[in-house]
Amino acid sequence: MDILVLAGGTGSRLWPRSRRTKPKQFLPLLSNRTMLQETVDRVRPLIEEGRVFVVTGSDYEELIREQLNDVPRNNVILEPSGRGTASAIGLAAIHMRRSAPDAVMAVLSADHLILRNEAFRQALQAAEVAAREGYLVTLGVKPSFANTGYGYIQCGELITEAHNHKIHRVQRFAEKPDHDTAERYLAQGNYFWNAGIFVWQTKTFLDAIGRHMPELRNQLNQVQASFGKSRYHDTLAHVWENVENITVDYGIMERAPNVAVVPVDIGWSDVGDWHTLTTLMSDDDSANVVIGPHVEVDTKSTLIYSDSGRMIATIGLDGFLVVDTGDALLIAPRDRAQDVKKIVDQLRTEGRNDVL
Repeated sequence: MDILVLAGGTGSRLWPRSRRTKPKQFLPLLSNRTMLQETVDRVRPLIEEGRVFVVTGSDYEELIREQLNDVPRNNVILEPSGRGTASAIGLAAIHMRRSAPDAVMAVLSADHLILRNEAFRQALQAAEVAAREGYLVTLGVKPSFANTGYGYIQCGELITEAHNHKIHRVQRFAEKPDHDTAERYLAQGNYFWNAGIFVWQTKTFLDAIGRHMPELRNQLNQVQASFGKSRYHDTLAHVWENVENITVDYGIMERAPNVAVVPVDIGWSDVGDWHTLTTLMSDDDSANVVIGPHVEVDTKSTLIYSDSGRMIATIGLDGFLVVDTGDALLIAPRDRAQDVKKIVDQLRTEGRNDVL
């Protein structure tokens, strides 16, 4: 099995710790290893040497080489600009097929947390079984509560079982629901969170692009024709200007008939915002999570995060986020953590690139 790690994105909801120059996937948020390094670490037992690939923007090339110094140089695939996951995975697939035409590729995000690594590896092996039968496979995470922030996958008929996991046809993909709908999904029992983790043969995936996104397939063919030639980078840049910006979910998975899902319970989180990160750092919702110098009076359920060395003192806070990076200070209620992106958007509009 080959591994493709998607390492783009800016992690704007974890501002001001996550920045454009060093977003969350390159940070050691929950251990002394960065999220990118942990992503690769957890799948090493499944792969042969030299079979990890990373797709990202050119801004992050050096960070990747520093953090994954055993990944071959040619395995770091650079997009001229972000155009969604369909094209990013497609670009990687045409590169990966050069050295292993019949390989199965597992597509992982660089910024996900997975607590049960052995169960995760078994799920990937189960997905590989279905992938070799021609399926486009995704993992569906067992929901622990009625989350309205994720899309859902409804399981259909059972296809087979492998490596202690069941493999089902996908009945449908569902958009992010309102709370009542999410509660219904939870009660029904056959809906799972869409974690954006995929397994398929590169050939199967490229055939699906040809069938459901023929323009992208033609564009990838143009890029492929320039492999090994001095015009490769110019060709890629020219082609990429006209590539549709679309996710692989919309472009392929929701259109293809040969889609399967492996339901999993792997302790998964996308660590998407400060509230989620705080929850992951403490089992006690009433406790404070403190990183850095802090003194408090009557403060509870609050995250204090400071890497500036500055003492933070709090009085009477309940359920807040206080994040100090020296050049920026964020103070917000924990239940407004999703709105941090609005701050980032406002700073971008105001041209404050110095703090982005």
